[in-house]
Amino acid sequence: MKISHILISITSAFLLYSCSSKMEQLNSYNVDETFADLSVTNLDSKYFSSHRLQSNITAPIADNYTRTDDPYIEFTRGVKVVFYDDSLKSKSELVADYALYRTKTGFWEARKNVVVTNEDGTKLETDQLFGDQSRNKIFSVKKVVVTDHTGTVIIGKQGFESDMTFKNYKFLDVNGVVNMQNQYGDNFTMTQN
Repeated sequence: MKISHILISITSAFLLYSCSSKMEQLNSYNVDETFADLSVTNLDSKYFSSHRLQSNITAPIADNYTRTDDPYIEFTRGVKVVFYDDSLKSKSELVADYALYRTKTGFWEARKNVVVTNEDGTKLETDQLFGDQSRNKIFSVKKVVVTDHTGTVIIGKQGFESDMTFKNYKFLDVNGVVNMQNQYGDNFTMTQN
């Protein structure tokens, strides 16, 4: 009987030592910002300010990284953001294959097949777009193509900047095609000499 008690004691001591050394080893690993603190699938998030809906964000996956000096949310499989006016009418929409939002600064970046559409049907297309909420500004240093509701196409070869509603914008290194027929109707004619 005493031998079995001794064997149980030795086995228990070995297991406790083995488990505690493994826990110490696990605790010694430094989990850093390479792992998301929170990962959400099929995100559908509404942002309110002063009890008013400001925007709705949908994404297949959203990863939140908070263990860093510059915390961020990453949308690796795309994102769609709809911005609303005071009457809850959609005033603009952004769609991109990838986005990153810096939570401390309100600065964001959208990449790959970025499309922004405003309420009058004007559409912006680019490969990269930045947003700065503190300055109420969106901008790009890449080529942008803007098509308005009349069919007029403006190309900013070196980028552009605009307010967040995508209503007031300016281009850098511009060229484009203006659809004069849609702009001025059937009264527009062009003559060549």
